[in-house]
Amino acid sequence: MKEIFFIDRNTINHATLPLIGGKGYNLARLIDCGQNVPAWYGVTTKFQEQVFESCNLYGLIKDTLGAINLDDPPDKIAEALKPIKDGILGLEFPAGMQSSLVAQHHSALGTEGFFSVRSSAIDEDSGEASFAGLHDSFLFVHGEADLLDKIRLTWASAFNIRAIVFRIKSGISLEKIRLGIVIQKMVEAEVSGIVFTANPNNGNVQEILISSLYGAGEGIVSAGLDADLFIYSKPEETWESELTAKNHQLVFDKAKGTGLTQQDVPADIREKASLSDDQVREIARAATGIENYFRKPQDIEFSIDGTGTLFILQARPITTVHEYGPAAGNRIIWDNSNIIESYSGPTSPMTFSFIRHAYTIVYHCFSQVMGISPKDVHCHRHVFENMLGLINGQVYYNIINWYKLVHLFPGFNYNKSFMESMMGLKDKVDLDEDDAPVGWRRRYLIELPQLFILLARSLLNFSRIDKLVARFESNFNRYYNDWSAMDFNDLTPADLMHIFRDMENKLLWNWQTPIINDFYVMIYYGALKSCCQKWCEDESGSLQNDLICGEGDIESTKPTKMLMEIATSIKNDDHHREMFLGHTHKELAELVPSSKECRDVFEKISTYLNLYGFRCINELKLEEPSLRETPEFLYQMIQNYLKMENDKALNPKTMEDREKEIRAGAERKAMGKIVSRFSLLPRKILFRWILNNARRGVKNRENMRFARTKIYGLLREMINAIGTHFAREELIAVPLDIYYLTIDEVWDYVKGTAVTADLKGLVDVRKKEFATYRAADAELIDDHFETFGLVYHKNLFRNHAPSSAGDDGEGLKGTGCCPGEIEGRVKVVKSPRDNLCLNGEILVAARTDPGWVPLYPAVSGILIERGSILSHSAIVAREMGIPTIVGIPNLINSLEDGQMVRMNGATGIVELMVKDIRP
Repeated sequence: MKEIFFIDRNTINHATLPLIGGKGYNLARLIDCGQNVPAWYGVTTKFQEQVFESCNLYGLIKDTLGAINLDDPPDKIAEALKPIKDGILGLEFPAGMQSSLVAQHHSALGTEGFFSVRSSAIDEDSGEASFAGLHDSFLFVHGEADLLDKIRLTWASAFNIRAIVFRIKSGISLEKIRLGIVIQKMVEAEVSGIVFTANPNNGNVQEILISSLYGAGEGIVSAGLDADLFIYSKPEETWESELTAKNHQLVFDKAKGTGLTQQDVPADIREKASLSDDQVREIARAATGIENYFRKPQDIEFSIDGTGTLFILQARPITTVHEYGPAAGNRIIWDNSNIIESYSGPTSPMTFSFIRHAYTIVYHCFSQVMGISPKDVHCHRHVFENMLGLINGQVYYNIINWYKLVHLFPGFNYNKSFMESMMGLKDKVDLDEDDAPVGWRRRYLIELPQLFILLARSLLNFSRIDKLVARFESNFNRYYNDWSAMDFNDLTPADLMHIFRDMENKLLWNWQTPIINDFYVMIYYGALKSCCQKWCEDESGSLQNDLICGEGDIESTKPTKMLMEIATSIKNDDHHREMFLGHTHKELAELVPSSKECRDVFEKISTYLNLYGFRCINELKLEEPSLRETPEFLYQMIQNYLKMENDKALNPKTMEDREKEIRAGAERKAMGKIVSRFSLLPRKILFRWILNNARRGVKNRENMRFARTKIYGLLREMINAIGTHFAREELIAVPLDIYYLTIDEVWDYVKGTAVTADLKGLVDVRKKEFATYRAADAELIDDHFETFGLVYHKNLFRNHAPSSAGDDGEGLKGTGCCPGEIEGRVKVVKSPRDNLCLNGEILVAARTDPGWVPLYPAVSGILIERGSILSHSAIVAREMGIPTIVGIPNLINSLEDGQMVRMNGATGIVELMVKDIRP
């Protein structure tokens, strides 16, 4: 086989890559992706090997490298390497090889002009090992003799002390060190620079960093001359400039006729930007194109000649950034602003697998019942299957797919903002549409009729929402009563699997009504908010919240009201009050059930647990115990109520009166604005109609969510029973290990379709992984971020966009949900396992779910870091009339337990007072 000594763009490929190295291969790919690259050719490692063998250099190299001791001082190592350098610089090219080199050079670059001689290590620019700056390169080379001389010097640089030490420390073999060489036509640059398509200073993959100066790029790479800096934002296509005085530049050394020399930059351009605005844009576009082609961030060298033409000289992967960014494709936007209320922190594989399955079924059904064609539903099944994601054990919404879901329905541009409000999205998203423009025939003859059909179906469902809700609740209660009467511990896993399938068919595949109602709320609450802003001049953005409070008969408030009544009865009995205040809540959980004197109290508590025992903190996380399993929380809440000095605060009627007062005041304000500004009666009627529908939707939403709580409670008991059975059969170590398996893995084991029969081993793997997520030093991830390429590879889960909200140095700002201005000490609660003893403090939490509601009567205000105006905590707080602010960035890290604050539930402002921390 004929040896390949030279390579150019037309002959380089994956097979010949080992002969020329990454630099030459990348130059060919740069041309393929449409970049303007100076003409070039490559001298392969086969050429080097042939020359070295003809001069018997390999024996000398082997003996010399074998004697190297890295513990020796650098000067001694350099001296030991000198024989290799001398041997290479003194070698003579075989006549035939020299003539073939010269012929190749004339063919590729011509007989005139200057060129560069650059090293191209076989392992270089691979993304794993970067030899940048370790080998020598030469600019403005001219003539045959200079070409041969610079090739010798380049080969010799492969054996300098820096390159050898780097190879040894990187574990790269010293056996037959080979170096490809790229010969490239010189650009006589007016301006040169380096582009990083991901900012290496902060790792931001959404920023391009351009460094430029006058003259050759070696001024940056080797000479360390001052250069301008341009930080370009990819999403916004804008940039910030950091200009400097560029007093010196490297230019062609005319006196020597080769190489570079340093000279002064003309005084009139030293302070000016080295790049014009158009050139910054052109370089950024070229860099983005290169990054997208290579599918990972790139380090790019460029030059601009006297005519203003941009040349790309080379590109290599950036090895110091930990993300590939947009270049990797597969953009996904993740956000947990709303779902964190239900699934905070690491969520078990069992819970995630179930909720992902549930979302797939429920939204599939919802789309069908709202009139989306079966064909469209089938085409979008991948959307339904990926509404959620699990990142470092935490549940996130796949926002792109939520937009795609809403896009299936009429009025996307209008409904999009409503969905964003419901989900509490702070960062709005533009849905990329790759489809070609729709022709008028399809738009008006096909899509417009479909739009009217969908609108009609939506209006039909909305008009009968009360009947749909009543039917759903009736069916749910009938099935729930049947299942709740069963003792799951007496059934086999196969029996439980069939019951689960029964639940799936009777409930999940018929869960359309709660989702229709969510859509109903999205439309009418969004319309109400818009009317309050436009018609009622509501600048605070809280009027619509006050208008929908005080609806009454909301299921979410019933557990707390019942608990208040239990506490009142205990408070009115001296013996019971003394007992409850004289023991810890853990002691009470053991004493009360066995106390004859407290039999009536225990009966009330048992009734509560039977009705609301599934309503607990983290109630939708199946791995978390319910109040039926751990009633201590209930006893602590009763103790909190008994310590309250204001007896009226324990009276549910007081709470209801406060709700009605807020509601009436909001109605007076709204109607007053509409009447005073507009004399037309229809607008007032329309406002009242929108308001009534918004109230109805929110009320239905809260009541049907309790049905979800109850079915999750049954499912938890079912999974616990399977865990007990598996542990008894020694398939897993302990019953709770069942939560480290997915729901499908459990059923597959029952059915004989499991791909892993070693459940203990699978659990151990998951336990180790989730332990890292729960560790105190676990790396925190943001609530909103983008991923690219492979979600779990080369993504840091960071939001690179600057946040506009948060601590301004004097206070905190969130979204006001319930009016009221109060001042008091805060009680920071980070976990349900914290001390939950409360007596009039302002509750501070990262997030809440319905299980937190029993805490509310014992607090004077509520501050929540996460959540939206339609989150459960906001709705229930409004019903109770407790001043509340949600969505306060960095809240937990900004406040200390016992610190004094002043909060305004209408404006959403929290003022930090002097840090008088109570001991």
